[in-house]
Amino acid sequence: MLFKNEEVSLKLEISNYEFPADGGDPTSDDRNWLVLRAMYTDDNGMVIKDSNSCLLTYELKEMAAGLKVLCAGLKERYDSSFAEPYFTLSAQADGEAFLVMVSFALPNTMEDLDTADVEARLTREEMRDLIDELDMLCAKFPERA
Repeated sequence: MLFKNEEVSLKLEISNYEFPADGGDPTSDDRNWLVLRAMYTDDNGMVIKDSNSCLLTYELKEMAAGLKVLCAGLKERYDSSFAEPYFTLSAQADGEAFLVMVSFALPNTMEDLDTADVEARLTREEMRDLIDELDMLCAKFPERA
């Protein structure tokens, strides 16, 4: 997932589950935490990388579904409501395009920046591409029992 504007960019990738299939507490969400890796490029070209286990498999599915509803014009806005506050995504219709606001916490870096914030304008085609990417990630990282 790449979010960018003329000044900054934020590339987010899901690298894996936080725990192996048989790891973590089977009576909790432990087995369904996903590790997000971020690469943020600031307006001076400095690259900051960080990662965090901050998204659950079912939250990924909910995000994809929420963006589909937005893209179809059934709602004017989508706001994430993830269990962990380290990653947020909001999107709203803006004419024929979409305004997307993404924030990713950077707690593990030595930089002075605490969060990577990007406001990006996506065309309808770019939103569909993002949704397709999210659907592929949902298939790759299904919810574990």
